Amino acid sequence: MVFQRYTLFPHLSVAENVAFPLRVRRRPDGEVKRKVADMLALVRLEKFADRYPGALSGGQQQRVALARALAYDPPILLMDEPLSALDKKLRQEIQAEIRRIHRETGVTILYVTHDQEEALHLSDRIALFKDGRIEQIGTGE
Repeated sequence: MVFQRYTLFPHLSVAENVAFPLRVRRRPDGEVKRKVADMLALVRLEKFADRYPGALSGGQQQRVALARALAYDPPILLMDEPLSALDKKLRQEIQAEIRRIHRETGVTILYVTHDQEEALHLSDRIALFKDGRIEQIGTGE
């Protein structure tokens, strides 16, 4: 799950943040090391492994949160307004990254947003809700 507040641990490095869900699941050290390297490569942050969240930009923090969420190979990923705190240019850049990562991993992403443009750009299928009920489902075309 990726929220608009990235909930990164400020006292852990980027690599340690990405490793966290694997450590909680008591995965072997070799697997953790390999998976962290793979995830940081996926989000293009390999050179930032030893940095701490406070030293990263908002977009970099968002990519760390995404890497952490994908580290344990979830079948589905919920993203709840993850880009709402970013400026428009950065939001567009991260949207492109999310599309690329979706293509590369094949993970199903349930993306919650109130931004119609964002929904149309990111989605294969769109569901419109009203009062907690689905009103429409379509492709956005």
